[in-house]
Amino acid sequence: MVAKTSRERDHEARQAKLEFVREQVASGQLVIREMTKAERVRWAKQRANSEARSTPAERARRAVAVENRRKRAVRLS
Repeated sequence: MVAKTSRERDHEARQAKLEFVREQVASGQLVIREMTKAERVRWAKQRANSEARSTPAERARRAVAVENRRKRAVRLS
């Protein structure tokens, strides 16, 4: 038997967590809901304040991280 890479172990752990969440949703233990308009406004303000305080390097780093998350989500789905 060949040992698994850390990437494979991470992927399996993520899949197990997602399956656990799916089971909780199906059983009614967990409810996933849309944000309210008030919550969207609140988080938008916090995001804007954070952007205003960050340096160009931090913004660039954050943009790269968001893009990498998007690519990873596409690849894993």
